[in-house]
Amino acid sequence: MWFRRDLRLADHPALYAAAAGSDEVLPLFVVDPHLWGPAGVPRRQYLANSLRMLDADMGGALTLRRGNPVDIVAAVAQETGASTVHISADFGPYGAARDVAVERALAAIGVELVRTGSPYAVAPGRVRKGDGTPYRVYSPFYRAWLGHGWRGPAAPPDTISWASDVASEQLSTLGQEQLGSNAIDTGPAGPPAGEAAALARWRHFHDAALDNYANDRNR
Repeated sequence: MWFRRDLRLADHPALYAAAAGSDEVLPLFVVDPHLWGPAGVPRRQYLANSLRMLDADMGGALTLRRGNPVDIVAAVAQETGASTVHISADFGPYGAARDVAVERALAAIGVELVRTGSPYAVAPGRVRKGDGTPYRVYSPFYRAWLGHGWRGPAAPPDTISWASDVASEQLSTLGQEQLGSNAIDTGPAGPPAGEAAALARWRHFHDAALDNYANDRNR
């Protein structure tokens, strides 16, 4: 399972597809220089903290590698003898092109790249006008979206067995390389990271702000 933007365990169709197809799942995150290099310090630290929380949630099983995903993902698949690599579909220009390149590298060694789900409630391009073109105004899109519907939360497997016997870079120091030992105390504190923090933020919005959405959404 190659994690990217989907740093969670709940409601994760790609992860559950990986678990259904194998006795063990190797969770992998690749620090991509193309994305990591231009990122500012707060963004790097938030990502690093999110990865540490995800690693803790899976009992320390997360494998971290740094480099070009086209090379790294194929190399890890060969190291583990994997027959499939599972991902959530990426629709961004860079992410989509990267995934095609990774797919080709994997195919060259007999490994399949499997896309399941996406970071969106409804994947881009799924809800279109009757003539097949995209909506350009929100309200008609909203009505069509309601008519189309969206899937409910994915049902998790009973258990997921993590494979953790693959070499991994240090996660504990990620995000602090250029800042020294006091990096955690540098600058303003960012938002709490991790899946539990995200769910807590959603509950706060649900309880404190959702009733005002009809008016506040226009701000």
